[in-house]
Amino acid sequence: MRFPFRSLLISAGILWLACAVAPLCSLAQSSASVTIDSSETLFTVMAALNAAGYNTGLYAKADESIRQEIRSELARKQTPVLPQIAKFYEGHRADDPGADFGQYVSLALLLDSPPKFNFTIPKEDLPPDASDLRNLVPLLRAFYREADIEGLYAQFRPRYMEAIGQYSETIRRDIALADAYLRFPSGTYLGRTYHIYLCLLGVPEQVQARIYGENYYLVITPSTQPRFKEIRHQYLHFLLDPLAVKYAADIHQKAPLQAIARKAPALGQDFKNDYSLLVTECLIHAVELRMDKPKDAPQQAANDLASGLILTPYFYSALEEYEKQDSPMSVYYQQMIQGINLKKMEKTLADVHFALPKPAPKVAAAPAPSEKDHLLDQGDNFIYLGQYDQAKAVFKQVLEKYDPKSERALFGFAIAASNTQEPDIAEEYFKKTLAVAHNLRIVTWSHIYLGRIYDLEDRRDDALKQYRAASVTAATFPEALAAVQSGLRLPFGAK
Repeated sequence: MRFPFRSLLISAGILWLACAVAPLCSLAQSSASVTIDSSETLFTVMAALNAAGYNTGLYAKADESIRQEIRSELARKQTPVLPQIAKFYEGHRADDPGADFGQYVSLALLLDSPPKFNFTIPKEDLPPDASDLRNLVPLLRAFYREADIEGLYAQFRPRYMEAIGQYSETIRRDIALADAYLRFPSGTYLGRTYHIYLCLLGVPEQVQARIYGENYYLVITPSTQPRFKEIRHQYLHFLLDPLAVKYAADIHQKAPLQAIARKAPALGQDFKNDYSLLVTECLIHAVELRMDKPKDAPQQAANDLASGLILTPYFYSALEEYEKQDSPMSVYYQQMIQGINLKKMEKTLADVHFALPKPAPKVAAAPAPSEKDHLLDQGDNFIYLGQYDQAKAVFKQVLEKYDPKSERALFGFAIAASNTQEPDIAEEYFKKTLAVAHNLRIVTWSHIYLGRIYDLEDRRDDALKQYRAASVTAATFPEALAAVQSGLRLPFGAK
């Protein structure tokens, strides 16, 4: 995803980062665990790909010589399973370098340590990109053994730690400042973790963020300039995401603003569909501006508004009042949300001219939005407005005329059917959605809606399986996480 991702002076439980020569670089307080390290599992996955023909980013400016040295070491080994890995990689190659690397990141993060490489969650609950690669795992076990990856990893581990040392001091400082600015008390994050992994075998300039269950992950590859802001941004999500769930009812009272944000062409679809996620992103941007104090901070907040992050200017002003008092953000958060004046905000936003999306760097002209895209957007708007029969007609047109496997159309049709008292059709189309979908929001909510359907049919065990499957990725989306927690606690519709 982002996916979509995620700033900071000095509080009671300051985090610390051990020096790079320690076995594990760890930032930790009694309530939270934040680590920066390498991962032997990720090392094995990417070593296998490099040995089998993964050359993306090789010899790029930011590429580490370590990668080239490891490839040379692997080339000298006799590894019988390598042709099978090469065939597998060719069959699963993605055109986009970030997506190609990212799918293997997802797989590695959901495997336990070598040599077994067992999945840490049930296979049926795997996110789509990791599930697509599950047949690589037996090949990884053979590769780990045949290429003596245990010895190779031990050989290059000191070099990894040396590279990690270039990040550690700045990360330690940024996390300490973030904790301090938000004044989070110790004990708040018991059981939650934030892992940062440095990967020297992937395409350079990557920052890949994942949230699985209660664990936050960030995988970074070599960059010409270290990506400290992205690391801090994700840590701010780690701190602030739970507040959006805790105060979901207060956020929902301000949800009429979502209709305005949905009109912003440059705003990502996940933000349009999850108002709590939009609120969190706006708050994080405002915190970053308050901490960094750029000279043009008000203009940057205005630019955020034009892009669809409509609450950044409000939070930027509200944080000025927050800084004048002593309550931690965990207490002040609710006051800030309740302080959003809907009438005043709607009046302010009435005159906003939303910016168009920035054109992607192009080798060829970007294609104009297709009729299919227009129909999908139209169907999503019908769903938002509660016009379910119209939505079904539009999504049916997409499925019959353009793409019978469109995940947005299948999901939208299922949503519409579930709201027109057609549970059998809704169940059928949610299952069809899960068979093809890769968008994590769509996958997560499909499991949640199936759980609700089964609850209403008194199939509690089946419902719980769906809520548990949704729980793997729900933390990325605050509204979905609240729905999962509710579904696991009580059957849907129970009083």
